[in-house]
Amino acid sequence: MSTTELPAVKDAGDHYDQMGGLIEIMGGNIHVGYWTDEDDRTPLLEAINRLTDIVGGKLDLQPGQRLLDIGCGVGVPAIRLGQRVEAEIIGVTISHWQVREATRRVQAAGLRGQVRIEHGDAAALNHPDGSFDAVLMFQALHHAADRGQWLDEMVRVARPGARIVLTEFIEEIPLTVEETQILLAGAMQPPLRYDDMLDAVRATGMVIDDVIDCGDRIRRSYPAYFDRLERHRDELIASFGEERIQEQQDAMGMLLPIYRDKIGYLIITGHKPA
Repeated sequence: MSTTELPAVKDAGDHYDQMGGLIEIMGGNIHVGYWTDEDDRTPLLEAINRLTDIVGGKLDLQPGQRLLDIGCGVGVPAIRLGQRVEAEIIGVTISHWQVREATRRVQAAGLRGQVRIEHGDAAALNHPDGSFDAVLMFQALHHAADRGQWLDEMVRVARPGARIVLTEFIEEIPLTVEETQILLAGAMQPPLRYDDMLDAVRATGMVIDDVIDCGDRIRRSYPAYFDRLERHRDELIASFGEERIQEQQDAMGMLLPIYRDKIGYLIITGHKPA
């Protein structure tokens, strides 16, 4: 399959509307896993939960506080946080399908009233300045047509002193023109280098308190994705059809090796100045 044969994707919302239930390959999550070292044999889904817990711990969310989860997917991390802390959590996604599916999952988890999922644009959030005690952007920024606008909005809605956590991919080895086209075809922007990414965050006025550079800790996610897809292929075909599963495998077969070989990962923790 050439880059011109990749499924047409207009934007992140279109991407995730098309992807739909295939997120079950990763247990409903849309982010990578985390392994402690080369000898760690943790299965993919538990490694994904581990990263959720690491990122959630950085938020230091307290009972009664308000959290905005920008690019919340189908709400799996928000639900996990809501089960651990009696905080109000609002998730925002540009995908109409994700809003419906996340709302269903929130209700099934018994968190109606504590966790709410909204349709919205990360470039123009429908919330006033200083509305939240904490803000999370979990592996979403790579979909931004204008990173600066998303980051500005992230900081704008945080109250002074609020904790802000984001995870993002970074370029470790320069991408070729063809590799860049493959990312763009999947509504994913080519990643910034480490220093450029931190400069983009600081340009919002956010103070960076901690950076975890963990590309080596998350890289196993990519072969693990294919292992899990193959292990559950028959069930997936029964649910979605063989053609759709093969299209997904072909598309990921072009995309994920780029992330495995050339792209790292940061967990950035900071705050909005008081």
